[in-house]
Amino acid sequence: MSDIVLALLPSLLMFFAVSLGANSLERMVQNYARGRFELDRIAMEASAVRDRLGAIRLDYDKLNEQKAALELKLSERQTLHGEMVAREVEFSDAQAQVFYEVGVPRPRESGWYIKAIGPEMHEIFSGPGSVHCPFPGRRAARLVIWGKMSEEMARLQAKKVFGALSEIMVIRRFDGKLKLSDV
Repeated sequence: MSDIVLALLPSLLMFFAVSLGANSLERMVQNYARGRFELDRIAMEASAVRDRLGAIRLDYDKLNEQKAALELKLSERQTLHGEMVAREVEFSDAQAQVFYEVGVPRPRESGWYIKAIGPEMHEIFSGPGSVHCPFPGRRAARLVIWGKMSEEMARLQAKKVFGALSEIMVIRRFDGKLKLSDV
């Protein structure tokens, strides 16, 4: 057994010496590299760059959120603008502004504006003052009645009927100006 210990002892001593020397050698290389290549300064600069990249990433995320909010607001405005343009085109359509007049206007006398739905074969509902309506075989027409008394118009409004198979949608006093909602 003593032969084995004596045979292994030089190897163990060499292993112990190398491990002690390796730690010293490692420390010596680190100290040399720190002095020669300024590793501490480079490590601090790398840390500062990483911190700056994190700050830039946060700013970028905030800007993306602001951009999304602005794009949403823009799309809402564009939709609203498109609807307004469509209404303007609809309102400026000459055919949509034509309406029939019944009677003769007199000074200081207002008429009655009526929007009614009736059969498309009737002349009032088939002319240029009429428009499509969602009911098959029927059309909507706009007309102004002049010279009728308020009582007659009140009866007409109560019945909600204008001629055979016709139904009144809107009836109001007419002073010569159409509202956008009447078109």
